[in-house]
Amino acid sequence: MNTSTTDFKARVRLALNDRHLEQALGRARDGFVLKRRKAVDARPDFEALRDQGVAIRDHTLDHLEDYLDQFIQAFEAQGGQVHRAADAEEARRIVLDICAQAGARRVTKGKSMVAEEVGLNEALDDAGYDRVETDLGEYIIQLAHETPSHIIAPAVHKTREQITELFHEHHRKLGFAERVTSIPGLVNEARSVLRERFLTADVGITGANFLVAENGASVIVTNEGNGDLTATLPRVHVSVTGIERVVPTLEDMTNLLRLLGRSATGQVMTSYTTLSTGPRRADDTDGPLAHHVVLVDNGRSGMLADPRYRAMLRCIRCGACLNHCPVYGAIGGHAYGWVYPGPMGSVLTPLTRGLGSAQDLPQACTLNGHCAEVCPVKIPLPELLRGLREYQFEQRVIGRRPRWAVWLWGQVARRPGLYRPVARWSARTLGWLGRGQGVLQRLPMASGWFKGGRYLPVPEGRSFLEMLGGGDTVPSTPRTPTPLPGGERGSGSEAEGSTHDLPSPLGGEGSGMRGTGSTVPEFPRTPTSLPGGERDFESALEQAAGTVEWLDQPDDIPRHLARVMQQQGLDGPVVVAPALAHLDWAGAGLAPRFGPALGDETVGLSQAVCGVAETGTLVLASGADDPTTINFLPEYHFVVLASANVVDRLEDAWMRLRERDKPWPRTVNLITGPSRTADVEQTIQLGAHGPRSLKVFMLS
Repeated sequence: MNTSTTDFKARVRLALNDRHLEQALGRARDGFVLKRRKAVDARPDFEALRDQGVAIRDHTLDHLEDYLDQFIQAFEAQGGQVHRAADAEEARRIVLDICAQAGARRVTKGKSMVAEEVGLNEALDDAGYDRVETDLGEYIIQLAHETPSHIIAPAVHKTREQITELFHEHHRKLGFAERVTSIPGLVNEARSVLRERFLTADVGITGANFLVAENGASVIVTNEGNGDLTATLPRVHVSVTGIERVVPTLEDMTNLLRLLGRSATGQVMTSYTTLSTGPRRADDTDGPLAHHVVLVDNGRSGMLADPRYRAMLRCIRCGACLNHCPVYGAIGGHAYGWVYPGPMGSVLTPLTRGLGSAQDLPQACTLNGHCAEVCPVKIPLPELLRGLREYQFEQRVIGRRPRWAVWLWGQVARRPGLYRPVARWSARTLGWLGRGQGVLQRLPMASGWFKGGRYLPVPEGRSFLEMLGGGDTVPSTPRTPTPLPGGERGSGSEAEGSTHDLPSPLGGEGSGMRGTGSTVPEFPRTPTSLPGGERDFESALEQAAGTVEWLDQPDDIPRHLARVMQQQGLDGPVVVAPALAHLDWAGAGLAPRFGPALGDETVGLSQAVCGVAETGTLVLASGADDPTTINFLPEYHFVVLASANVVDRLEDAWMRLRERDKPWPRTVNLITGPSRTADVEQTIQLGAHGPRSLKVFMLS
């Protein structure tokens, strides 16, 4: 992805005058913020979860190379291949070589910010591959020849009318002559177009939200199901991710999942969380023949070695800082000019690309602190931005006028005898200028500040100290500034452990990636206490738009499935997991296929290993008796679950899988409701790419 951060101010001016963008961002901001607040309020121990998340991420970063080694050994032992890319160029070369060796023509892609970061999209296009973005938001912006404007909602800046015109322009040649304007119609049209692309792809490329060192699992978290279709249907699956995404154990990943869904979309769990540990095995009937993981450094080792900015590597890419940022809410993501917008981008872009090409981004913040308040892993973003500003000032990276303005402010602020009269004069002058209006809509030499409808409340006419009731007194002891991780706040020469430069892109051995001990210490965990039971599972699943029907015994399954199909008017092909082939299907008037789904099925029936009462999640494991494709290709998904196999927490589900008399499965699917998307005007629509509905047959 090309960097265009040097024209930040010009992009801001365009954004502030874009009424369509203002409308789209306003809708998205309200949706994200309210949903997160509701989800967090429903979890009384959320602050404890955040503290645990910080501890997990910091512990992992302290021993990063050790856990990467553990992941690589576990993944390769199960037939996977791991590649390490020092920079963006090497990452592109590795992926292009894999595609060439596979003889690929069509490449499907799930959402991956690291792929955007290394410029993989342009590289695939230039090499002549038919690249198809499968996330609905990514597909929309691919048609528009744009880049993502949000890390979890790539097309958040598009209105429904704009999407209608894009689809009409590009889909007419595919037989979609009618201009579709409804949100369900737009989602269904995209589903129809992309289904054929899924089934004919040669290589599928996804990101990875986490890498589990314990068992070599590459983890993707989605709502639409496109990531699973991209990972499962092509002959080759490639996961492209950053080196910092590794976590020690499944329990550690579970803690971060509890933070991720609530912080990103306000969900207890996203619809699909999938753990993949390598390619298809001898007894599997579906899945990729090869699975590659590309571990991308691209400056992360240098960031890890610098105690001032290491905390940025905790980031789990939830987007909460964007959703609560007033600057992002006014200008959107494209104004930032690179992959990562908002507060996280204002830190990451200068550290990754250099301050010379992104000198305005550290200034694109009011330092209100809201981003740090909502960050699930407590990254001190305002302090990191302040440190970058101080570095810019010291190194004369910013222009002369801003430097003089900061210097002048410093001279005044350090002299109480000068500061107090200046503050009194400023308050009285601004109060006089806004008399009778309530707000200020213009000021001399500050016209740019008021663009985009912004205004400034009129001061009371007195300084803060006067209103505080203390007259001109000031605290006798100044407050100690909040320190950056590993040293004093800022980046001056007095900062402990700091240098005069930004993080080096170099890393590896000696850069703090390995722990000091010969073994990795066991990480202490705090158990999570939650209610459990079949009824709690049923309630949680219903909140995720799934349903439960209770049955007395397994022999009832065929008859009840036939009845539900008749009631709902479902008359297409049926595919059933071979584990359920022994039931009397003919007696129920059904003639299902047994095996993997082919893509033309209306109904699919799977069998779950267990259900999780905490989240309403179904745990399904791949194998000869339980093909993965049944979970995602049919329009309507039914799952058999024994009530005795409902466990309280996700941690209990991992114990169930570890205790089975089978090797760890190639794929574990955590399913919490049907496929869904909110990529069109933040309106939830079921059945984006995967099943439109999910019903559980609970055996009592």
